Amino acid sequence: VVNKDDYEVVRNFELYQLVDQTLSDIGSIKAGTPQGSILSPLLYTIYTSDFTKTNQIMNCFFADDTAILAQGSTINYVIHTLQKGLNNIEEWCTLWRVAINTDKTHAVMFRKGTSRKELKTLSFFDEDLTWDKEVKYLGLILDDKLTFRSHLKYNTEKFWAKVHLLIPLIGRRSPLTLENKLLLFKQVLRPILMYAAQIWGLAAFSNRKKAQILQNKILRIIVNAPWYVRNSVIHNDLKIQTIDEFIKNSPGTSSKNL
Repeated sequence: VVNKDDYEVVRNFELYQLVDQTLSDIGSIKAGTPQGSILSPLLYTIYTSDFTKTNQIMNCFFADDTAILAQGSTINYVIHTLQKGLNNIEEWCTLWRVAINTDKTHAVMFRKGTSRKELKTLSFFDEDLTWDKEVKYLGLILDDKLTFRSHLKYNTEKFWAKVHLLIPLIGRRSPLTLENKLLLFKQVLRPILMYAAQIWGLAAFSNRKKAQILQNKILRIIVNAPWYVRNSVIHNDLKIQTIDEFIKNSPGTSSKNL
């Protein structure tokens, strides 16, 4: 059920331009929805509900960020399946007048081992898509070997950049209480450190170890711990989960994989 007032706002959406205190004529918008409208997500979902689907391809949606995935026993089969999926998307976009930015469209082949054989180029809206070594999707850097080294490197740099900004608040000279320092860690720093940990954390123990080292360092800074205090003691006293414990208890994580 759609509220009548909300429907009228979307149906009668108009705009004008203000330049140096001068207003332009009012024009009507025949396509699209106002940004921030409560109806926009619902209308977009309805609009894309008939997006092309096949049994061989998995579609991944998050708002207007879309990824298609295909798997197979041979590289040629995967490429053929992806090309068929791209062709179907072209037809759908043309039918519903959806513009796709091909400059932001990337392809990556996830596989074990190495091969000197050059991959056949994919075509999308008359543009050739090169095969990249890594792609970034929803803030997660996916490399073609799924080692997540690039993502962890990026995450580490982002983490320490935020730490440097918060040092006056979490360092030993901070006037904040320990409780407030831990609150900053849990609400600001840990979300950066653990973003998408359910994915990269299951790839290799070394990934979790690197993240644990970062967490150890920041907790020692927060409590101003002397060198002889063990990291396990700090975690127990502060009631902070280790990286492994955090990932195991995170929604969507299968503890059997750890």
